[in-house]
Amino acid sequence: MPDQETAPRTVDFFIAGNSKSGTSALYRFLKVHPQICMSYPKEPNVFATDFCHTSDVGAFKRRTLEQYHSFFSHAEDGQLWGESSACYLYSREAAHQIHQYNPDAQIVAIFREPVDFLYSYHLEMLTNPVSEGEVEKNFERALQLEGDRKAGRSLPRGCLVPELLHYSERVKYAEHLSRFYRYFDRDQVKVFIYEDFKQDNAAIYEELLRFLGVDPSFRPPAFETHNKSLKLKSKRAQQFVDNLSYGRGLFAPFKTAIKTLLPQSIRGWLIRTAYDYAVFKPKPTIDPDLERRLKAKFLSEVKAFGELIGEDMVHKWGYEAVSEAPR
Repeated sequence: MPDQETAPRTVDFFIAGNSKSGTSALYRFLKVHPQICMSYPKEPNVFATDFCHTSDVGAFKRRTLEQYHSFFSHAEDGQLWGESSACYLYSREAAHQIHQYNPDAQIVAIFREPVDFLYSYHLEMLTNPVSEGEVEKNFERALQLEGDRKAGRSLPRGCLVPELLHYSERVKYAEHLSRFYRYFDRDQVKVFIYEDFKQDNAAIYEELLRFLGVDPSFRPPAFETHNKSLKLKSKRAQQFVDNLSYGRGLFAPFKTAIKTLLPQSIRGWLIRTAYDYAVFKPKPTIDPDLERRLKAKFLSEVKAFGELIGEDMVHKWGYEAVSEAPR
């Protein structure tokens, strides 16, 4: 948890989830609501203390409470403060740390079908800097490496957060949600299913606004397309773009000049353009046989999650075929 320091107020709600596109879309939709101030940067990650480190590089840098509250310096009087850190869902410490920070906080959790999620998550890890990402391009092989990686072997060189590569831990949905139920009353926790959100942005958005207690009639200018799932073209190109972005490697001597001459908005556009043209290509489809095997493996997790939230997730997520298959 960030160092305790005197602060005028606390953050009101937290979005966590295993769907990066879902949490990102909710962040974009909420940040334009006049009664809400979303943090900048989008994913502070500060309460995932089991993942945080002291390096200046990466998304999991330890921060003080004063630094954390500075992410809301653009807030207007009377606005709710909210943030969206996807990793809070699978962090073993985040629920407890958030409760210690603000026991009255509201929690929004969003879940995606496990196999589709893991496949997209692996592609996301390939796009991350190597300090917090993946280098094994083969999805099935990456899953098989988990045992070695938990033992400290077969990790990418320079990896700072090996827990992010423990793939099977990402789909223990009942365990993840139970941690929040342990510390927060159920009426403080709102659970959404990503596929419902994807099918009807407007309905889920309105339901979320009602949960947060703000004007539910507000709509963003346009509901945006979700993040595209992409596959890595070139790790070398990615490293070049990351070094340019962070002012590392060959660009280190020019870090201050780059930030001075190019506003953040322009740098962001240039980096996104470079990624689109040089680093990524469209997401391929998962092998059907592997998909069936993984669904059979995760069936018990899907059942347990459905029982926890009181919904038939076996049929909702299309697991009835493996459920009815002979053992």
